[in-house]
Amino acid sequence: MNILSIQSSVTRGYVGNCAAVPALQALGHDAWPIDTVTFSNHPAHGGFRGRVTDAALIVDLVTGLQEHGGLAGCDALLSGYLGAAEQGPAVLHALATVRAANPRALYVLDPVIGDRGPGGGRVYVKPGVAEFLRDQALCRADIVTPNAFELEFLCGRAVTDTASALAAAIALRQRLDGRTRRDGALVVVTGVMLTDQPADMLSILLVDAAGAARISHPAIGHPAYGAGDLFAALALGWILRGEPATEAVSRAAASVHTIIERTAKTGSKDLLLAGARDTLVAPTRNFSPERLMR
Repeated sequence: MNILSIQSSVTRGYVGNCAAVPALQALGHDAWPIDTVTFSNHPAHGGFRGRVTDAALIVDLVTGLQEHGGLAGCDALLSGYLGAAEQGPAVLHALATVRAANPRALYVLDPVIGDRGPGGGRVYVKPGVAEFLRDQALCRADIVTPNAFELEFLCGRAVTDTASALAAAIALRQRLDGRTRRDGALVVVTGVMLTDQPADMLSILLVDAAGAARISHPAIGHPAYGAGDLFAALALGWILRGEPATEAVSRAAASVHTIIERTAKTGSKDLLLAGARDTLVAPTRNFSPERLMR
């Protein structure tokens, strides 16, 4: 399968396309990266060099793929971090162009907006990006993979316990297009800390046409830049290999959790993705989904 991936890139570390491309390739897919930014490193290291990609260049690259017939073989568009709100229309142009060439192509939206931290949640993208994702990109997606903070922003409601998180995820799914998936739209919410779950556990909530499920896993108190990008790519990769959504998400979660564990042991904040192909393809642990509703 072929995936057009529009998201960030760093020289050192594994975020955005630097995480998604090797993950998709490990699962046997061909990934076509277009970088929304090119930075020396993840900005959370305390500083970085680099620049935001001009939106016109993104359009130009997609047009080049179109002119040479490549987009007819594009099975999915995966979009992640945007460096500026001006890139939003370029992503929508890419989506329209891909679907004109292949109407069955999936659109997977990883709505990178912000995250929760010790001081509470915060939006860390440039002005206008979060609003574009909420108001224009979301309604066109087949699959969306927000974290808990992003779910709250996209839905405009608080997420505290299982009931509120489930209600928010269901409401979000109702806003998705989902027409190119045979089983309709899919919402996967990561990094959910619930008041009715043990404090040392995190949950992943999954809502699709079959109902809702929860995958619980131990929390790891260590930063891991790019974990969300890696998760979204792996989940998509397994879905494109024909795995049911719950199995795809479970495998992606197991792989990412193992890699974060390995990373935490070294003290690094950048994922130890090099040499992790075995973990990407065949995770050794299993996080079993718990069915919440049908």
